[in-house]
Formats: sequence, structure tokens, C-alpha cells
Amino acid sequence: MSKMKYLIMLLFCFGSLAAMGQSQVASGTVSDDLGPLMGVYVGEIDAANRIVSATITDMNGHFTLKVQNPKNKLRFTYMGFKPAFYEIGKRVVFDVMMEENSTALKEVVVEARPKVATGGLAIPEREQSFAQQTIKMTEFEGLSITSADEALQGRIAGLDIIAASGDLGSGTTMRLRGVSTINGNAEPLIVVDDNVFETDANDNIDYSSMTDERFAELLSINPEDIESITVLKDAAATAIWGSQGANGVINIVTKRGARGKPKFTYSLKLKGTYQPEGYKLLNGDEYTMLMKEELFNVNQNPESQPELNYDPEFSEYEQFNNNTDWRKAVKQFGLFQTHYISLTGGGEKANYRISAGYDHQIGSVIAQKLDRFTTRMALDYFVNDRITISSNFSLTYTDNQKNSDDLLSVAYKKMPNMAIYDEDAYGRSLGTYYTQPRFEERYDGDDDELGAQRGLVNPVASAWLAQNEERSYQIQPQFDFQYRLLGLDEGTTQLTYKGTVILSIWNNYVDTAYPWELRSNFFTPTEDAINTASSEFNKSFGFTTRHQLTFVPFIANQDHSVRLYFKGEMTSGTSSGQSLSSYLLPSGTITSAAAGGHLNGTSTSSGHWRSAFWVLQGHYAYQSKYSIDLALRGEGNTRFGPSHRWGYFYSAAGRWNISDENWMEPTRDWLSMFAVRFGWGVTGHQPPKADTHFSVYNVDGRYVNTIGMRPGNVRLTDLRWEQQSAWNLGWNIGLFDDLITADINLYTQKVTDLMLKDVAIPTTTGFPVLLVENGGDMQNKGYEINLNLNRVKLAGDLAATFNLTFANNRNTITAMDPVRLASLNGTGINVPDNGEYMPRVQIDNPFGAIYGLRYKGVYAYSYDHFDQAQATGATCPVAHDANGNVIYGADGTPMQMYYDYNGRRYAFTGGDAIYEDVNHDGSIDAYDIVYLGSSLPKLTGGFGFRLFYKGWSLNAQFNYRYGNKIINEARMHAEKMHGSENQSTAVNYRWRKEGDGADGGHILPRALYGQGYNWLGSDRFVEDGSFLRLNYLQLSYSLDSKLIKRIGLSRLSLYVSGDNLFCLTKYSGVDPEVNYGNMGVTTDKATTPRAKSFTFGLTATF
Repeated sequence: MSKMKYLIMLLFCFGSLAAMGQSQVASGTVSDDLGPLMGVYVGEIDAANRIVSATITDMNGHFTLKVQNPKNKLRFTYMGFKPAFYEIGKRVVFDVMMEENSTALKEVVVEARPKVATGGLAIPEREQSFAQQTIKMTEFEGLSITSADEALQGRIAGLDIIAASGDLGSGTTMRLRGVSTINGNAEPLIVVDDNVFETDANDNIDYSSMTDERFAELLSINPEDIESITVLKDAAATAIWGSQGANGVINIVTKRGARGKPKFTYSLKLKGTYQPEGYKLLNGDEYTMLMKEELFNVNQNPESQPELNYDPEFSEYEQFNNNTDWRKAVKQFGLFQTHYISLTGGGEKANYRISAGYDHQIGSVIAQKLDRFTTRMALDYFVNDRITISSNFSLTYTDNQKNSDDLLSVAYKKMPNMAIYDEDAYGRSLGTYYTQPRFEERYDGDDDELGAQRGLVNPVASAWLAQNEERSYQIQPQFDFQYRLLGLDEGTTQLTYKGTVILSIWNNYVDTAYPWELRSNFFTPTEDAINTASSEFNKSFGFTTRHQLTFVPFIANQDHSVRLYFKGEMTSGTSSGQSLSSYLLPSGTITSAAAGGHLNGTSTSSGHWRSAFWVLQGHYAYQSKYSIDLALRGEGNTRFGPSHRWGYFYSAAGRWNISDENWMEPTRDWLSMFAVRFGWGVTGHQPPKADTHFSVYNVDGRYVNTIGMRPGNVRLTDLRWEQQSAWNLGWNIGLFDDLITADINLYTQKVTDLMLKDVAIPTTTGFPVLLVENGGDMQNKGYEINLNLNRVKLAGDLAATFNLTFANNRNTITAMDPVRLASLNGTGINVPDNGEYMPRVQIDNPFGAIYGLRYKGVYAYSYDHFDQAQATGATCPVAHDANGNVIYGADGTPMQMYYDYNGRRYAFTGGDAIYEDVNHDGSIDAYDIVYLGSSLPKLTGGFGFRLFYKGWSLNAQFNYRYGNKIINEARMHAEKMHGSENQSTAVNYRWRKEGDGADGGHILPRALYGQGYNWLGSDRFVEDGSFLRLNYLQLSYSLDSKLIKRIGLSRLSLYVSGDNLFCLTKYSGVDPEVNYGNMGVTTDKATTPRAKSFTFGLTATF
């Protein structure tokens, strides 16, 4: 048996040796005239030109490669040298001498023409006829930006970007060339590597009244992964994106691997943030005096509230004997840390890039924390010269721990003499949060003058006791297959096919909990308000397939150039959601809605969508001097009924490079480019709601106490696409070999068949509203200027660049049916009440217009002091005619001024606000409502510069807005003196007695608890929102490569920067960058403003 074992082992060894003897190994040395070459790529290629094995030469030029098939060839390639090919056969030693390729390289430099591809054809840059602007992300290297839109502020002409708030993860609102819809999404389309992230996450957002954070798409893309951003502006450029691109397109190109040895990069950013100061508010003593005056002026007992009296006998005395700065209590110094790593490289056969980023953010408002992890992988595998297989994978995970209440907004209003924590009889803190109680026995049938205060939560307690956590996953795998069916270069006819499969996965989870400690101030506590919690999730899945064909025929007469392109795409998706809410959860650490409380409610939802489109695009150029672009897109969408399911969008554009004309020869020393462009196109919008052409049935239990099904909507089978037609006239100018470049555009956009949501209809139909209806036209006109001074030497090693953008937009509602206007504006005659403005759409005025009364100051004297007022020329509540003369009644007495609306007739008196009586009838009513301005800016843009000196760089960027109006609701509530909220120190200059303000000095109306009309919606609180902001200032230094090479680094850069360092503005609020709200009106509600910050960063490459 043992002999048999030895025999088997011997046979195995001989077999192995035989097998080894059959394999072939190629080896050798690769050199040039100067000696061995390191890093030469050696690839074995088969008859189909596919690479089957490969290696690279070592530092001595040696290589060893196991041959797969002796019938194949060896290919030797090295940058700057001609490729060398050798038959393998039985040869095992290859000593190769590489030949320089200087002539070929020179030809490439001369002939290569940079191309621009934005979702369609790749067109030579000097032939593109669209209105678009591209920025390389290298310009923002080292800046602590959480999303790309922060970097774009002021850099793209016509792109207006507004920070939604200073809360973590809030994102921005963007509008390109004005607003083009009333109820729908006005944001530009975000495209990443020619892909749209397919989700219905925005379907339930009411964009016309959006005040909260929206689904911030750009936050899912790590700025470090972005190569460049191109913004497509006109319809000629966006028509290939159809209804998705009606608001413009932001096309993001991410970084990919490149041939070369592996490079590992690590970057670190550490940022500290803090909140600006804001209004000066009353302290505890000033607040109590104001409250007593408010109560006294309406004949109430100013001593009725013991919380205002500093009475030691009061059981809660120590709790109301303070000077609490509530805003300081909810602010903190925020800390951000960002880590990012990437590995990139490639060779003849494949390129790769893998990256990962981690953000840990602690906000400048207490208890806000955000963690975000991103990763992106890109692989390009070159099967042979014709076939390329690519894959992309991106994942973003975000865990955002938010505040349950708007803490800064509450802090502005909270009474300052109240304590944050419970205090003992000696005023010492007990460490538990204090909540203002409701004394039932004190208010037996009477009003509680501090009721509004009891309804305001203790913001510090809310921050640490309540829970509001949102977690989201966004995943997008992509697979591409490219096959060059015909031709491999521009010297032959080319036909290229590219197929793509994309998955879009989005999961969102929101968990909230609100403990009873924060609700104990309810007037009538109920069980369902004690220890409440909710849990909600929404999931979305999209599947996209895309097929593209690009045809570039070879034309012997190279004066002519033709490119044709076809793309077909189909997308289907599903979504689901579920929510659960409960109450009476056990007190303590249990915060889950499913953890044993009483069920309060549940809901489920599901959805589906399908869309398909095809695109035809053609480009023709003659001598690269004249070019024409045509595009046609057919788009089908299940949001429409069968008769309008398909929409067709088209565009035509052309360019004339005038500087290439022979008769321009004398100018070529200084005029490197002068071109004129013209573009026209039609795009559109989808309905803001899905399934409108179906009858949707709802469960209802209101019919004889019986639960049943009933139709919930009117079927909309004739709903049409909202269409936008636009033209663009542009000029491209380059001076002194493009040292100075300018891009100038004039445009007009007209939207027809505007879609309006929830249009009121007669209730006799059995339904209150139509979900969506077409009806109305809108127009945008404007111009844009983008000016750049490219890198120019100033002196010695000192160089500089400069950029300037300047854009004007004018929006107008041009037509709308009176019934639709009534549905938007309401029926009957309306007049604003205290704290209200009239949201209104009016023909020939812009969307986002503000309507209200005109404020004229404060009445110095009451009506019964008329003679004294006349004698001194002071104001008194009497009516005047158009010439300023007092109007007298039939009995010879002056006509008194009244606020008169809906049965309320209030006689103005001394200390009351003066409003302009437009029609001079002695009554402030609906006929005195006037247009107060537009929320849309007249001018937007920015400018910046960058200085270079050896390894140093100084980078500064400013952005500005001019001519927009803001309703300063925060100041309105801080100066109204009408309730129990804390006020700003401006109210110390208020009217107190007859004759105050008679000398023309600036004073505020009198303090008047719960009565009067001193804070009606008027231009008193409508302010100019123009500003100039230093967006960022950065100093960077790159160490000498020779120095850092000793420690194994190829690059080391250090950065120090400051963001939002100052803002020049006349706006009295904390920050003039205010988001759009209801009906497009900008309203400052004292939400968390943008923080100021300082950042230190470094980037190291190994």
C-alpha cells in the first residue's frame, strides 16, 4: 500500500512538471535611447484586439509575463512613445527599443477639439450653440462646503441660490432664470453623470407654500467626488430633458479613474460655526414694564399676572425673577469634521476610482447633530478597442437628529424673566426643566393674558427631551456597455452603441417623540397629548433602461461635420409608505411609537409611475465656423390621461463664429473669439400630482354613521402638459487668446397652460376642488453676463484670476381666467388682519408679489385733540382728501378715520398706526390694498478673485442680490406689542402719551394688549432684501513637492478659510437670505439663519 502511495506521488510530480513545461513565459527589457524604461505597459492581445494578460516593467525596465496563447501578440505602450507590436510564437525573450512619438503628439495638440456633452451629443466646444456655463470643482478645493450648490452661489449667471435655513441638512432653493410655475416644482433638474435620480419623494411637497426643508438632492453627492458642473439654461439645451428640464438642468460630472500608478488621497476639514447675534431683545425688567403698559392701555388690571409683579409671596416667584437670554441658551459653537479618502489609478485594461467620505456635524443650535457617509465607485474596463464596460455605484447614508421645535423662533418670543430650570426658594437651579404652569383656579372663565407664553415650549427642554430623527439611504448602481460598431477614430465613419441600466433606491425613516414634560402647560390636558410618538417610513425604487446610438459619418471634405444621436429610455418605479402614531407611552427612555402605548393612528400608502421618452439630436458644422443643432423629444407619462399622455418637445439652435471670417483677420491679434448664438425650444412640466385621470375612492364614515367608499376626486382626462417656449440670443467673446472671456445672453420664456392645484369648483358637483387644472400664462425676460479674467501674471510669480456674473430677470403673470384667479386669491373683498398680508396672483404683476397697506407713521394725537394737532401740524386720526385737506362732515366736524371690515369698525386714536387712505373715504379697508413689491430680485450675481504666488493662493468670492422685497415677520412679532411675546428694544421708543411724535421723531405705535390694528400687513414690515455677502475667503499653501517626496507624499496642501464673514445690507433682520414661502413670497419667520464659520483643512496624496 505504501509503494502505491509513492507511485501516485511520483506520477503527480511528473504530471506537474509536464504541465509546467507546456506553459510559455515571455520576458525581456524595454529601453529607449537613454536606457531602461520603468512603467511600460506590456499587454498580450488576441486577434480581436482584446487584452488577455498584462504587466508593467520594473525600475530596470524588466518584465515577465505568462503567455496565454502563442498565437497572440505583445503590445508595448508608454506615454510619448509609439506603440510596439511583436508576434509571440515560440519566442520567449523580447528586448524592445521604444521610438519617440513627438510628431504624433504634436498633431494631437493641433487637431484635438474639446467637446461638451450634457446628456446628448458630444459637440466640439467652439461649435456649441447653447446657453450654458461650466465650472471645474478644482476652484473650490479645500473649502468646507457640504454640497455643491453652496459653491455655485454667485458663480453661475442667472442661477439664484438661497439657503433654506442654517439647520443641519437643510439644503437650498434654486431658481434658474426666474420662476416658471405656480404650484409645481420650480427647482432645476439635478443630473449626475447623465442620470436623474428617480424617486417620487417630492410628490407630496406643496411648493407654493413650502417653508420646511425639501428633499435636498445635492446633499447626496459628496463635493469631493465632483469633477465639473455644467448648468444648462435655455430651452435649446434642455429640450432633450423634456418636462424634467423645464426649469433648467444642473449636470454634474463625477471623477473617474485615469491611467497611471495608484494614487491615494486623504483630506481633512475641521470647521467651527456660530450664529449671528440678531435683534436686541428686552430684558426681564423691560419686558414686565411693557406688559403692564399693554394691559393698562386696554383698561385691564396690570397686576393681574403675578408672574410680572416680582412678588416674593408668589409661589413661583423665583421662577420669574430672572433675566434669561433664551437665544444664548439655544445657541452653541458648532463643530464639523469631514474625512475623505480616494484611491484612483488604471492601466491599459481598466481604470478605477474608489472614494468614501464621512461628515460629522454638530450644529450651532443645541441638540442638532448630523452624520453622513458617502461612497462612490467607478470602474471602466476596456475589453478591446471597441468594447468598454463601465460600472458606477454610489451610496449616501444620512442620520439627522433635528430639533422638534424651531428653537430660535421660540427663543425670540419667550418671556425673559422666566427661568430655564426649576429653582428653589433661594433661586438655586434644581437641574430639572421649568415649564410655565396653567393655574386653572386663577382663570375661572377669564382670559389668560400670558396664554401665548404658556403655549410656548421651554426651548432648552425641547432640545434635550424631544426626539426628531430622520435617517435616509440613497443608493444608485449603474452599468454601461459601450460598443463601437463602426470606426475607432474621427478618420473613419463611427457608429457607437451604449446601453445603460440604472437602479434608484431611496429609503427614508422618521421617528419622533414628545414627552409629557413639554405639554404640561396645556389648558385642558388630554390623554392623547401625553408622551406621544410617531414613526414613519417611505421607500422608493426606480428602474431605468437606456439605449443610445451615436453616428458620426466620415466626410472626405473635412469642411463639413455631421453628428447624429438617438436615445431611448424607459423608467418604472414603485413607492410605499407607512406611519404609526401613539400616546401614553411609559415615561422614561422609551420613545418608540410601537413600544406599548395607545394607538393613535396608522396609515399606509403606495404608488407607482412609468415614463418613457426618446430623443433625436443632430449637429452640423461647416469649417467649425457655422453650426446648427436640432433636437426632438417624445415623452410619455402615466400622470396624464390617454389623450395627452405623450408630449413632444423640440429645439433649434445655431452659432456663427464671426472671428473666423477672413475679413476679421486684422483683429486676430487681440480678438480670439467673437461668436453669436441663437436658440429656440419648447419644454414642459408634468402634473404636480399622480393618478389624476383615475377615480380615487376614499373610506368615509360620515354618511349615517356608516363606513363606506366614496369617490374622492373628479377624473381629469383632458389635463394638458404645461408648455414653456423660449428663445435665447447670446454672444461669446474672447480677448487676447482668451485671457478675457465673456458670455452674454438675452432670453424670453413664456409658459402656457399653467397647472394650478386644488382649484375651487361649485360644491353642487359633489367635490370641493379639482386636483389640477390648466389655466394661465407666465413670462420671464432677462439678460445675463458672465465675465472671466483667466490666469494672468501681474508681477514676477504673482498671478491672478477674476470672475463676475450679472443677471436680470423680470417675471410677469400675463394671463389667467377670472375663475382661476378667484380660486387662488379667494372670493369676496378681503383686507389683511393683524399680522397678515394678502397672497395674491394678479395679471401684469410678478409671481411672488406682496400686497398690503401703506404705513405712514403714528398718530401723535387722538381725535378729541384735533385742534391741538392742527395748531402744531401734528397727525390726528381724521380723513384727508387728495390735496391733503381735512374732510369735514355735514355737521362741520372732521371725519374720523376707521378700520372697517366685515362688521368690525374700530376708531383710530392717538398712538395708533397710520395707514394711507388711498381712496380718501375715511375708512381703511380692501380698497386701500396696494402692490408693495416683488420677492424676486432684479439683479443677482457675484464676483471673486484668486491670487497666486508660488505655493500660496488667496481665494475670495462675493455674491449679491438686489431689488427684492422681504416680509420681515420676525420684526413684526418683535414690535407688535399686542400679546405676551418678548419684544425687541426698538419698542422702548413707543408712543406713551398725547403729543408723542408730534415733533416728527420716529416712534412706534402704542402698546395695546389684544386690541387695535397696529400691526396690519403693510410696508412697515416689507424691507429691501438687497445684500452683498463675502461668501468665502480662503488662504491655501501647497508644499514643495521635492520637500514632501522624502516622506512618501506627492502632494500636501493646507487650507484656512472663513465663510459668511460679513454681509452688507439695509435689511434689519438677522440675514437677508430668506427662502420663498406661500405663493412665492419671501417671509422671514425667524428660522435659523446661515451660520458663520472658520475652517482648517489639508489634502495629502501618496
